[in-house]
Amino acid sequence: MAKLQLEIVTPEAKIFSEEVNSVVLPGSEGEMGILPQHAALMTQIQPGEVRITRDSGTISLAVGQGFAQIKDNKVAVLTDMAMKTDDIDETKTQEAIDRAQEAIRAQTLVGEELEATQAVLARSLVALNLKRRRHG
Repeated sequence: MAKLQLEIVTPEAKIFSEEVNSVVLPGSEGEMGILPQHAALMTQIQPGEVRITRDSGTISLAVGQGFAQIKDNKVAVLTDMAMKTDDIDETKTQEAIDRAQEAIRAQTLVGEELEATQAVLARSLVALNLKRRRHG
């Protein structure tokens, strides 16, 4: 059976690099399933869950905003955040959510500060939801 080469990269590190059977990405228009022989594509991804199917089973990662390029059975995901479920600290993530929500409620942030805080909130919510769902 044909495989996909999946790489997930953040500004800090290569988070995942492996041959996989399929991958589901959180696209800007909804979830997008990628199988071998997929048409070439470049798309934006939103904060959400990436589900990766391998011969040994399915794993999930929380990702932030970014882009995905699909070409020649290769999927390259460039994102501002990617975390495996085991790497998500529930307490610290909840604290980040609380701080971001409080900063937004205070209505003192504008422009880039507001956008950055909203991005932190979105990434943290995705990570916390994934952690709770997988380790409920």
